[in-house]
Amino acid sequence: MAEDPTTDVNLAPLTTALSKLAEDMARKMAKDALPGLVESAIAEEKVLITETVQEVARKALPDILKPIVEQAAKEIIEKVARDVVGEIAETEVKKEIARLSAEA
Repeated sequence: MAEDPTTDVNLAPLTTALSKLAEDMARKMAKDALPGLVESAIAEEKVLITETVQEVARKALPDILKPIVEQAAKEIIEKVARDVVGEIAETEVKKEIARLSAEA
């Protein structure tokens, strides 16, 4: 029987070379893909942050604006009331003075 020629072949250098090649390829793939993955992750986080800020603002604005709007409305109503009531009162007082003067 003939001796098997593959039994004398040392596969260690080939195995080492293939391992090194696979490692180098994996490293290059990760290095090439990483910026895109990071950019994609950042874009997703930006969207999440924007949505979160918008939601917080929507929830907080009524509580923040309500006292401001109420105070402004109160001041406007009081000013209008003073101006209108003052004018009406002045007109009525003048009429009453004129009426009393006419009677005298």
